[in-house]
Amino acid sequence: MAGPPVPRVAVGGFAHETNTFHPSPTALAAFQRPPAVWVEREELLEAFSNTRSVIGGFLDVAREQSWTVIPTFFADHPPTTGTLTAEAFDAIRARLVSSIGDARPDAALLFLHGACVADGVDDPEAVVLAELRAALGPAVPIVVVHDLHANIGLGWLEHATAIVGYKTAPHTDFYERGREGATLLGRILRREVRPVMAARKPPILIKAGLMSMTDAPLALIKPTMFWVMQRAHEIERDPRILNVTVAAGFGDADTPVAGLTTLVTADGDRALAEDRAAELAELAWRLRRGLLTDLVLTPVDTAVQRALHTPGTVILADQGNNTAGGSPGDGTAILSALKDAGWPDAALFIRDEDAVDAAWKTGVGCEIEVAVGGKHEPSNGDPVLIRGEVRLLTEGVARGVTGTPAQLGRTAVVRCGASGGPVGQTDLVLTQYPTSQTDPHYFRVVGIEPRERKIVVVQSAHLFRAAFEVRERIPSAIVEVDTPGITSPNASRFTYHRVRRPIFPLDDFEWQQ
Repeated sequence: MAGPPVPRVAVGGFAHETNTFHPSPTALAAFQRPPAVWVEREELLEAFSNTRSVIGGFLDVAREQSWTVIPTFFADHPPTTGTLTAEAFDAIRARLVSSIGDARPDAALLFLHGACVADGVDDPEAVVLAELRAALGPAVPIVVVHDLHANIGLGWLEHATAIVGYKTAPHTDFYERGREGATLLGRILRREVRPVMAARKPPILIKAGLMSMTDAPLALIKPTMFWVMQRAHEIERDPRILNVTVAAGFGDADTPVAGLTTLVTADGDRALAEDRAAELAELAWRLRRGLLTDLVLTPVDTAVQRALHTPGTVILADQGNNTAGGSPGDGTAILSALKDAGWPDAALFIRDEDAVDAAWKTGVGCEIEVAVGGKHEPSNGDPVLIRGEVRLLTEGVARGVTGTPAQLGRTAVVRCGASGGPVGQTDLVLTQYPTSQTDPHYFRVVGIEPRERKIVVVQSAHLFRAAFEVRERIPSAIVEVDTPGITSPNASRFTYHRVRRPIFPLDDFEWQQ
């Protein structure tokens, strides 16, 4: 007797974390050159098979459950994420929707980052989901996995069958959430469960540096998301609950859907889902003042001096220059402070194509004097004149957090010293492309061992903690530095035009559901 038909499952998606305060739009061409990802059909399998990514999790469950995988389309443009042009979004939407729709699958598994904004489109993911639902019809399951920073529009719930979000920040559960989404899809296909979703959006706007959920010491000073997620885990232990997602949102996007979302998926019990989503929203609101930056961020000069007088290796986390959140990666506040401190034992990255070109022309072993940084975004600071020895020239490729390669482009390491004085000990890594140093490998690939440095600067809000702090236990202390730039966690420094109002922390008010 023949068994049940093998499900044909389409796999695809797109990811763009849009910082609408970035002065430059993201054009279509940006997706089609390194370090972006633009893969179709079999290229998707080549890119993500055997990786600890969301799509890697999809593919592993599909293999275990003997599904026929239909690879479709995936696009991702990493750091420097200004608003998508209409041309870019139209191209991504058309490829994704047509490749899945034309395949006529039995189900679709999508990775949508969830914080995209395009020219004239506040919620691109909702648009894509609506078009996919129209193409596939009402009976075909669509399961979405998204980033913790997703700005979830309620339109998502109208068109997706189930929605699963990351549970960690720093993100250490890409693969696990991919597996969870695919496993849930399997249960849906076998008609074991009937998902119903409910969501609440309490008026809370969170910028990138305030989203941490970790058992590491950070939880002691920024507990809001940590405790909300702990309650979400407790709710998920109820067998009637299929998934609980708490999306912190992405406050660097000035859009009506920006902000925290609590989303609960129950097995056929909508009232239960509504009740638990409302409970989590109320908890987040009661804990909201833990998201203020007053006790979190340290002024730049104080941060450098604190690092110099703290035993062991100290990581300075450059909050305003977080490239994963949309900064161009050329902020100079910490570089300037290191120069003022006499170039102490330190290592840091700055994206500066012109300075890289100058270093390559100068050559290894030669002295260079060049103005560095502060060229892409006005609030990132002025260029800083450095003088030092070119120590290394390379075409840098680091390992990203999921094991996939991260392109640095042409790269130069300059050991900085005071003008007219001896060569100092601050190693400045100049890169062609913006990078977010979320893993020690970024430093090691250019000959710098973080364990051996006094100060290590990372252009990252919290993603670096998983590798530096938890996995390798490198720092004796971490200082989150209050630098200028478009990714500063302090929302009051920015002018919002499109977010819902009133919203905390921009407004002081009381809220009831």
